[in-house]
Amino acid sequence: MSMFKKIIKIIIFIIVLLFIIFGIPIIINECYKADSGYVTMWDASAMLGYYGAIIGVIVTAITVVATISFTKKQIQRESYLKAETEKWNKLKTIFLDILTNINPIVVLKDVMDNGFINPTKTINILQRYQMNCKSSTDLLNAHLNMNDYPKVKHLIDKIIKMAEEFVNISAEEIEQYSNYRILQHKDSAFQMMEIEKNRPGSFSSESLATNKEVIEKLKTINGDEINSKLQFLNSEFIRVYESEYRNLLKEIGSTFEILEVETMKEADGLLNFNVKTKSKFSNNKNKEK
Repeated sequence: MSMFKKIIKIIIFIIVLLFIIFGIPIIINECYKADSGYVTMWDASAMLGYYGAIIGVIVTAITVVATISFTKKQIQRESYLKAETEKWNKLKTIFLDILTNINPIVVLKDVMDNGFINPTKTINILQRYQMNCKSSTDLLNAHLNMNDYPKVKHLIDKIIKMAEEFVNISAEEIEQYSNYRILQHKDSAFQMMEIEKNRPGSFSSESLATNKEVIEKLKTINGDEINSKLQFLNSEFIRVYESEYRNLLKEIGSTFEILEVETMKEADGLLNFNVKTKSKFSNNKNKEK
């Protein structure tokens, strides 16, 4: 229905234009040919010249208005394109920073450097890494609005899923390094019990209770088993990195390339002399504010 109305408007415009260009000059000519009625001080050629000058002024005015309108649209387009490009570049940087913060290879290197040498430090490294994973997508909430969120939702979902895997692997590694830390105190735990046996009252009841817990846990801790489990967990870090992390890096790149093309199309659409397009641009700007 709207297409039919547009065709009708075009036809009417063409008819009016033809009437102005050809119809009025013919009418002027016929009026002077009749040589009757009101007698003027000028002839038909002068009248046609005057009419041509009026048409020229009108055409010039229309051209100026069209130029101003197009320039306004062009400025509007450039402003929109600049704002959208800056926004998506900022979001892309945030996504890449998130992946950098949860990169398991960096943490794995630190863990392997400290590991059995300083299990307490290793546990702290893994705990900080867990915090990074759990809060990885928090910053995005401050930069995403309701219109933009669906465009990158698939990336956020994959990051959250992958971060959860890293958190779980880290938790298991923390458990193993905690067991190894207990294993390091095996000799001192038995020595303490021997001293207390020979000289009762040498240690406080709290220290003795803690020491008994250590000895009890030592019954279920095996050094070879700890080493074997840690090797497996390290390989799990690498597996997730190779199968999910790298693919997600590529997907982030391709997603923002698509968004860049879409932004360019939306910006070009603002050059269309259409009230709806202008309204859409205004609404988008208001939502961003």
